[in-house]
Amino acid sequence: MNGNREYPGFKRQGGQLDSVVTRLVIANVVLFFLFQLPIGRQLMAYLALTPRLVVTRGFVWQMLTYMFLHADLWHLALNMLVIWMFGRTFEKIWGGTRFLKFYFACGLGGAVFSFLFAFNTPVIGASAAAYGILLAFAVMFPNQRLLFGFFIPVKARTLVIGLAILSLVLGIRGGGRIAHFAHLGGMAAALIMMRGEYQFRLFRNFIRSRVSKIPLKVSFDGDKQTPPPPSGEQESDMQKINSILDKISAKGYENLSETERRILEQYSEHERKGDDDSETIH
Repeated sequence: MNGNREYPGFKRQGGQLDSVVTRLVIANVVLFFLFQLPIGRQLMAYLALTPRLVVTRGFVWQMLTYMFLHADLWHLALNMLVIWMFGRTFEKIWGGTRFLKFYFACGLGGAVFSFLFAFNTPVIGASAAAYGILLAFAVMFPNQRLLFGFFIPVKARTLVIGLAILSLVLGIRGGGRIAHFAHLGGMAAALIMMRGEYQFRLFRNFIRSRVSKIPLKVSFDGDKQTPPPPSGEQESDMQKINSILDKISAKGYENLSETERRILEQYSEHERKGDDDSETIH
């Protein structure tokens, strides 16, 4: 797979150790070797996700800790490869904090599907998060060619659709040691996050624009009144972003114009800074 491509309009982050993706990979690798020790094997029973134990004994932490456990080196290597290759792209676009929220949301999605389809079966691994990241990549860059099995070139969208169908078929068939429905749960969570988050921001800005029209002002002596940004500009900005996101979903990031990429970059920078004040995007 070729997930280490630079995309125009997005800047490099700091040093490698400052990267959230790097820290996640290091944490998974270190914990893998720690859990090869005798005491680690005993702890796995308390940290692996067993939905029945979450319900009957209150082991709620398992819904997160299971993401840092892996069965063997091959299991660990595949998940870390996907997270490293594709996760860095989204950390550059979204910033570390937002990527981390996305990562754990995908893991929780895998946990929810495990409750539905593997209630009595222990589940471990970061595969739900890895599959969620792959789906996000296919939504943002559907026509980007990846090397499936390191040899066969295939479009990202085609690869992810194929993986989803394969997981569904194998999950229904049952058997084996792979939690296929957890993979689908990670994908479902990623899809909800990709679409729902931006729709929520549209709704939030719509409400703000309406509230800003209410003629209610509270002032104190010596205070200077700062007029709010025109609501029409706020609505126009969010309409631009929504239109660009729809275009990405339909045609992929690579088909954006330079102007659209610049608008999306400016919006991403604004979101990374956590600035709640609306600003005009030119």
